[in-house]
Amino acid sequence: MINRIIFAAGGTGGHIYPAIAIADELVKLNSKIEIKFIGAKGRIEEKIIPANGYKLETIEITGFKRSLNLKNISAAFKIFKALKDSKKILKDFAPELVYGTGGFVSGPVLKAAQSFGLPNVIEEGNFYPGVTVKLVSPKADKVILNFEGTKKFLKRTDNTVVMSYPVRENMKQHNRAEAAKYFGLDENKKILFVFGGSQGARSINSALLKCFKNITGSGTQIIWQTGVSDFEMVNSAVSSNSSVKALKYIDKIDYAYSCCDLVVCRSGISTIMELAGFGLPAIFVPYPQASENHQEKNARAVTEKNAAEIILDKDLNQKLETTVLNLINDDNRLNYMRNNISKMADKKAASKIAAMLVEMVTKSSN
Repeated sequence: MINRIIFAAGGTGGHIYPAIAIADELVKLNSKIEIKFIGAKGRIEEKIIPANGYKLETIEITGFKRSLNLKNISAAFKIFKALKDSKKILKDFAPELVYGTGGFVSGPVLKAAQSFGLPNVIEEGNFYPGVTVKLVSPKADKVILNFEGTKKFLKRTDNTVVMSYPVRENMKQHNRAEAAKYFGLDENKKILFVFGGSQGARSINSALLKCFKNITGSGTQIIWQTGVSDFEMVNSAVSSNSSVKALKYIDKIDYAYSCCDLVVCRSGISTIMELAGFGLPAIFVPYPQASENHQEKNARAVTEKNAAEIILDKDLNQKLETTVLNLINDDNRLNYMRNNISKMADKKAASKIAAMLVEMVTKSSN
């Protein structure tokens, strides 16, 4: 049994929600477990983690710029201080295991755990491992990977295990008719769901503005999460079109997942695994500024499984309309992709990881 554990998770929802999912499973196994999260000061974890009922301590840290930049000097000082602060938190809390979900906040925390000889685990959901994972994985007791192909980028592989990336548990499949009704759409017509993350994506919005009339003219309806900044621009263009439902943000995204036939979106790993859980065919448009171009590498890994298609950001205006219309009207292709992406999902991923962590602590204490 695990009595005390620290999770190092922050920066993005893709790093935070998997850790919360695993923490929730550990609570089910031991209601008296003490759990502490370490995150970065001033980031979204300050809202998300306490809102989910867990204690959070923050350290001041930022990532390195991937080019020559004076800000890297400041970042280096912050890393040394973050390592010192992490050691103090670990010493005071005395965890039996430290778990990191990648992202720069995991670096100093996992390094501190390794310096104390504490059992430690790092998880990498993306196909291409980030700088932090490359840095801490050689001395980690376990490295959990979402893709088998990620191993080729790591110096050490004997400590790796391939397991599906956990997704937030508040997602559930709804009846298609009920979900379509939620958006005021017809369940018997094809539905395209387009989103660019919680903030929207200007390039996707701009490309869709050029072709949405042809898409809806073919009988397809659109659920369009625009993001706050583009909402007025999009809504003024589509407000007279009853086949388009434009929204700034969709709080109950599982309703959109439950009634759509095809998705156009970015390719962050949390999004990919949510689509896998719902068995949804997708056209991925990787965010071109993502660190180490990891979103394109994620998308390529999924398309190689014949589970999605990809359009690069620079090709959106030329390819979006044709790709959407060809795919959404091809039921055989949609079903083939749906079956393939579903194979990536494991709804019990969080509970399997929790069980593995319990086993690690049990072995280390014997």
